Amino acid sequence: MWFMFLASLVNLKCGVFMHSMEKSTDRSVRERLGKVWFHVAFLVSVSLPIIVLMVLDWLNIESFHVFNLNSRFLFLETWKGRMFYLFFLWLLALESIIDWDKIVEKKPKNPFRIFAFFVATAVPLIYVLGVNFWGFNEFITSIGRALGFTGYFLTFHWPLSAEYIVFTVFYLVAIFLAYKIEGLKFFAIALSLLAGMCIIYAINTFSGIEGFKPFDMLALPTSACAAALLDILGYNVTLQYTSGVGSMPLIVINGVYPPAAAYIGWPCAGVHSLFLFVVIILLLFKRSNISSYRKFIYFVVGVVGTYFANILRIASYFIISVNSGKAAADFFHNTLGELYFIVWISIYILIIISIEKYKLVEKTRYSVHKLFFILKNAKSKV
Repeated sequence: MWFMFLASLVNLKCGVFMHSMEKSTDRSVRERLGKVWFHVAFLVSVSLPIIVLMVLDWLNIESFHVFNLNSRFLFLETWKGRMFYLFFLWLLALESIIDWDKIVEKKPKNPFRIFAFFVATAVPLIYVLGVNFWGFNEFITSIGRALGFTGYFLTFHWPLSAEYIVFTVFYLVAIFLAYKIEGLKFFAIALSLLAGMCIIYAINTFSGIEGFKPFDMLALPTSACAAALLDILGYNVTLQYTSGVGSMPLIVINGVYPPAAAYIGWPCAGVHSLFLFVVIILLLFKRSNISSYRKFIYFVVGVVGTYFANILRIASYFIISVNSGKAAADFFHNTLGELYFIVWISIYILIIISIEKYKLVEKTRYSVHKLFFILKNAKSKV
């Protein structure tokens, strides 16, 4: 009987203890959810318009006819395409992980700011739905016509640029409403990529068929280097250039059929890659404690590497064109070519971070000094 009483008492105490543990666990879960719910909602709200646009693009049901011409999936294309939206989301998630604790602590507490944030992120979604289902595409086209666009610039370049402008402006506003100036710092690289491509697309669209002369001039040295590389690889190359309005270098691979020839505009020459590199690397330097001397070295090496990546991309286009045909070369141009820069900048940033984090320069310098010291002692003993 006493045994049964003691056992029931122990069970009662264990039950009370377990209940208190469950309550404390529930409280801790609620506290965590209370901290992170807004940023999770932030990531979902920013991603949703892009996901909806991706589905419409994949199903080929967009209102702008040229967007689904020949079953093109623009999320697989970089120039001009929508793959940069995916890079933007990837960088947004990456920067969220890096500064997660700081970000969740900065969540807005003002209900008006929270409401305004959700309104700002809803605008791109409303734009996508309006253009594709509510006849808003006619309004966008009329604006483009009023701006003087005709032909392919009216049906493709202008609608895509307008889309990038809407997404960029309202994502900037939404992030500012969510986290104020700190938010622009938290997501500086992702926003720079999106805003940079928005500006580059707009310059290309508004410059029209005549091209943007200051940038076109930069295409000539890049094309000359690419032609030289092709010549080294054994291809019979001719580089032609006629100065004038809208002029672009022309690279021709002689002695092949069908002829492999293409004009190299400033987007093809990677001017936007250099622009993005400068913005991204400067933002990285701003968030680090790297010495000014090393920043200069990293910057120069990075510019050279980015320039060479663009040369390699142009040369690859012609090699693919000669060996696999123009269709394969165009696919490379529209989709895979830009990955040269993305892979390069990703690897280069990892190299910089590794060098600084693990003090590789200091360790190398120490090893070299130690080796010289050993050799010096060995020589003196001899």
